[in-house]
This record gives sequence, C-alpha cells and structure tokens, in this order.
Amino acid sequence: MRKLLLSVAPHLPSADLPPLVSLISISISFIRNCMPSPALPPDLIVRARRIHVLGDHPAVEAVLVRGGCIAAIGGFDEVRGMAGAGARVEDLRDATVTPGLTDAHVHLTTYGLSLRRVDLNAAPTLHAALEMIGRAAAAGDGWLRGIGWDVHRWGRLPSAEELDAVCPARPCYFQSHDIHGAWLNNRALEMCGITGDTPDPEGGRIVRDHDGRPTGVLLETAMTLAERHLPPESPAERRGALLAAQREVHRLGLTGVHSVEVTGLEDFSALAEEDALRLRVLQAIPLPRLSAAIETGLRSGFGGGWLRIGGVKMFLDGALGSRTAWMREPYIGSGGVGINTLPPDEFRAHVARAAAAGIASTVHAIGDAAVELAIDVLGSVAPPRTMPHRIEHLQLCPADLWERAGRSGLVASMQPVHLMTDIPAAETHWGHERSHGAYPFAAVQRAGMTLAFGSDVPVETVDPRLGLFAAVKRVGWNGAPDGEWFPEHAISAEAALRAYTEGPAHAAGVANRTGRLLPGYDADLVAWDRDPLECGPDEVREMTCVLTIVDGETVHRAST
Repeated sequence: MRKLLLSVAPHLPSADLPPLVSLISISISFIRNCMPSPALPPDLIVRARRIHVLGDHPAVEAVLVRGGCIAAIGGFDEVRGMAGAGARVEDLRDATVTPGLTDAHVHLTTYGLSLRRVDLNAAPTLHAALEMIGRAAAAGDGWLRGIGWDVHRWGRLPSAEELDAVCPARPCYFQSHDIHGAWLNNRALEMCGITGDTPDPEGGRIVRDHDGRPTGVLLETAMTLAERHLPPESPAERRGALLAAQREVHRLGLTGVHSVEVTGLEDFSALAEEDALRLRVLQAIPLPRLSAAIETGLRSGFGGGWLRIGGVKMFLDGALGSRTAWMREPYIGSGGVGINTLPPDEFRAHVARAAAAGIASTVHAIGDAAVELAIDVLGSVAPPRTMPHRIEHLQLCPADLWERAGRSGLVASMQPVHLMTDIPAAETHWGHERSHGAYPFAAVQRAGMTLAFGSDVPVETVDPRLGLFAAVKRVGWNGAPDGEWFPEHAISAEAALRAYTEGPAHAAGVANRTGRLLPGYDADLVAWDRDPLECGPDEVREMTCVLTIVDGETVHRAST
C-alpha cells in the first residue's frame, strides 16, 4: 500500500501523503466489534426514568453496556440479572436518555480555531464590529483573523477602508457569517496582490467599486486569492482547537459528526493516532483530492469505528446571504441569479467517476437551480453500496421538485438552525411566494428523503437543541413571524430527534450499528434533564445535557 501511495504522490500536495498513510493504519486499528475480550472494563448498567432506544422499540428503563456496545435493554431488574460480576450502575434517576446525537454537517477544526479569533457574530452593527476589531488589533501582530460579519445584520457590505481605520498596519482577513465571503483591509489586499486588474476567478467574484477597484470583499472562489497567503496553523494549534471543539460538542450531547472540513482527514487522523478521538466521524473527500483518493484505493465507508471515509464534497453554488446561491429566477431587486460554482457537465462527470470507484457524492446545493441539478444528476447515478448520495443544505426546494427528490433515494442533509437566521434574507431576496419551498423538512421527508440534521458550525451554533427547536417551531431568533414561517413544513419532535440519530447513521452507511440503543449497537448515549419528546420546543431550547457517553466511556458529566 505504501508503494501505491508513493506512486500517486505527484497528484498530492506534499503534506497530504502522511495523512493518507496514517488513515489506513488507524482505520485498521479502530475497526472493532462487540465481542467481549479479557481487557474489557466491567459492565455498565445505565438506568433512567425513560430511555428512548428508537427503532420500532418502546422506551425502556435500563440498558447494559459491555465492551463499548449495548448488550441488553429492558427493565432494571432484568438488565441487572444479565450483567457480569462487578457491574457498575449509573442511576440517572429522573433523566431521559436518547441515542447520542450526530451533527451531520460540521467544520469542526475551523470552529475550534474560531473560538480563538475575533467573533463578529456578536456584533449587531458594523460600528460595533469595528470597535471589536480595533481592540483585537492592538493586542498582537501579524494577520488578524475572525469570522461572523453579516451583510443582512449590518445592512450593507463592509469595506477595506473601514478596516483600515481601526487596523491599518496588520493584514486583516474576516470570514463572513456563512463562510462564503471574506473581508480584507488594504494591507491584506496588497499582500495578496489583489488589484483592479485581478480577474474574477471562475465561480467567484471580487466586489468592486464604480471605478473597478476592489472594495475588500471577496465572494466564493475569489476567497482563495487571499487564503493561499494566510499563514497555516501549526499541527499543535490545530490539535488544540479540535480538542476544544470536541469537549464542547460532548457538553451539548453530540457523539458523532459528519465533517466537511478540508483538512479533516489530517486533523481527525492525528487525534485518532494518539487515541484522543472520542467522536464517530464521517469525513468527506474534498473534490481536488478525488483523483488521489481513487488511485490510492480509498472508498466511501473505508475506516473503522471512529473515522470513516464519506463522499466526495462538491459545491454547485454559493449562499443565500451573499446572493450567490444559484437560482432559477433572478433575486428580487437584482438581475442576478447567483453563481453556479461547478459547471453541470463537470459535475456529472465527477459524480459518475466517483461512483464507479465506490465513492458517494456529497453535494452543496442551496438555490433551487442548484438543488434541481443535484437531484437530477445524483438520482441518475447509482451510489456505492456502502452509503447513499446526499445533498447538503437543500435550502430552496420548490414543490415541483419534492416528488423527484423523494424518488431519488438521496439524503437531505439539512441544518434547521439556518432557518432562524435566514427568514429575513429569504423574504427579502427570494420573496414570500418563492420561500414556500425553503427548508421543506416535512415535504421532502413525506416524499421519501431521509433527513440528516446538522449545524454547519461555525456558520451557526453547534448546539443541537436549537436545531431540534427550529425543526419543530419555524421562527427566527426574535420569535417572528407570529404563526410561524410556513408551519406546514415543521416536523414532530420525534422526527427531529431521529434526524439527529437514525438519519445520520443511514447517511453514513452505519444504520446497523449507530443511531439507536438496541443490542449490538454502539454505546453512544446522552442523558437530558427533561424528555425532548414530551416537552415543548421552547423547553427543548433550555434542556440540559447531564451526561454524555461515547463507546461506553463517560466523556461529559454536568456539574451539580
């Protein structure tokens, strides 16, 4: 295998070869089953007021954990009778237990790094953001980075000159709230060689003034003109950021993630090699690495209990906030229809080539034109047997596409919390009538699609309670509109919970081992201080994760 890897090395950046080698070794190391071994810890009995095991099984009182797996379920006395000598009892009393939740769309290292950078999500106005940046600029040197500016929250695009006023000497690079735009000062534009003569790259745009000069905002693929000049984080910095993110998601009841992080393979492999990874990870393959992955022999589903290979990640368009989502009809008040970031013929070729090599497709599609193309192409190419194709976001899916989407066999990887932010932007740029197709959770599920919910962190909060809330009660952060926003697209609390458990398991091709708390399944579970299937959506936002267990190991316990 090493010889094969070396033979395809010309296709890879020099830093990419070790992670591919390590992935193979760690995947073998982490493949495991539920057979007991002499080294197993004592049995664990988890007891609670109610344990939702899901599947078609009713709730139970207790589960028996052995060797990282669920060995038995039932009443407490029944389960205790099946436990081995020295079994430990975790009596959670009035708590409710569910399978551990999986966030089906994360940029987890980026999230961890963002915790150390300037967070403009907290700035309600451009003026407030500039004050925050000015304070941060005085505290160090080199590149000043952050995330979270939002044209809809601030009312307009920011400019390089405004950044210059508070940070003239240090180059600045701030990602937008949706990570589809970047805001630079003139020092950064100069260092990156971006001038009025710099052409727009395919699939991107340099925002310019009336004289053709860059204003400091880069959209979509134009961001790469600056990203290539950013100093890379050290392995130690990335490791620390990812560990911090892992602790936070454990605190919120997450036991698994589907990563679309470009460097996710390297980052998660590094943690797994030192036995520090305590999340079930499905890692997508960035499109530029598809050829190397095929020649190396990587396939969707390759890996073990901790880290598995997902589909090849492709982008068909941009985002609603920057009006780069690819639309059938122009945005309101604009003659533009957004940006198609991957030409249809190229997209079809990539999907077919990947599928022939045993690799599924994971496709970003937000606007209705992008969603229609994704449905048509993915629905016409059979996925590998290991896992289905999936559409990421599926934010605008009009009624005429619901039946086609349902017949396609595709997974709808959606982020309900986006809805809370996007309602004003959708009404402004898409209009109320067209927005009837926005976030149609119930419609696409009834049509036959599998829902797999996530957050897109750090674009939105990684807190799954907000996703559970927004799937059931469709309102913005301010509670508007009265009567909810197209309430016919809301789903039940149980359907929302399944979209965070069984849905991601199906999407990852591991529905026979995760997402439920049945015998033989992974012992990944979370305890809540109230029952998410009994309390209303407003209470779900406030419930507390009291305990998180991954692979039978307690990774979070709330302080009392």
